[in-house]
Amino acid sequence: MRIIGQRCLINWKACKVLDIYDTYNTTNLDDETRQAYGYSDKDGTIYGTDQFIGEPDYWNKGIGTLLVSSMLQFLVDHKKADRVVMDPQASNERALRCYAKCGFRKVRLLPKRELHEGEYRDCWLIEYKI
Repeated sequence: MRIIGQRCLINWKACKVLDIYDTYNTTNLDDETRQAYGYSDKDGTIYGTDQFIGEPDYWNKGIGTLLVSSMLQFLVDHKKADRVVMDPQASNERALRCYAKCGFRKVRLLPKRELHEGEYRDCWLIEYKI
């Protein structure tokens, strides 16, 4: 996937937690990604985001939910997003629970979407729609 957009690094309470956000508008997605997601320019302003918490000691503490909900609010209020999409690995149950709490819903399974540790893994296309 080719991502064109903004990138920022967020530290939480001056800890070693690293969350990386990439935001992009679907008009900047390459044709392959746009087709895989099933979106066109007629679907409004669509942003995508990706994040991770790099230190396992900070997992299951609500930080991800706070981070995702804050980014959603920013994208809707300031960037006027109509939708926000992500494609987490289907096996990442912790992330999928977090995203569901923030209002995302599963749209479609993307078979063998992401190369991770030497093998292609299924991902879910998930969407937060205004």
